[in-house]
Amino acid sequence: MDNQEVMDKDTIWVVTGGSITRGNGSKQTKPLKVEVLADNINLFIGQIGAILSNTPEKLGKFHFEELEVHAEITGKGTIALFGTGGEIGAMGGLRFVFRRSLTSGDGMP
Repeated sequence: MDNQEVMDKDTIWVVTGGSITRGNGSKQTKPLKVEVLADNINLFIGQIGAILSNTPEKLGKFHFEELEVHAEITGKGTIALFGTGGEIGAMGGLRFVFRRSLTSGDGMP
């Protein structure tokens, strides 16, 4: 960050263009309003929730207990799923793990 790029409580810095560097060797950063990022994360989680609400608890002889999703933050603050080959890029992204709530008859997990 340049000396003029001061972080405040309402702004978070997003690293963009992973391999692109500035003249001083640092990665490019872009300021992003925390409120925008929070809204986009909540939207993303809601969208994944809609997908999960239609998943079966059982798949044949297997139980569907967990879904792990990797996503990235774009320079505009949008949350995007990693597609094919995303495993390599997931190191710098966001990891969301959704676990199915399991309760027994006595209310204990």
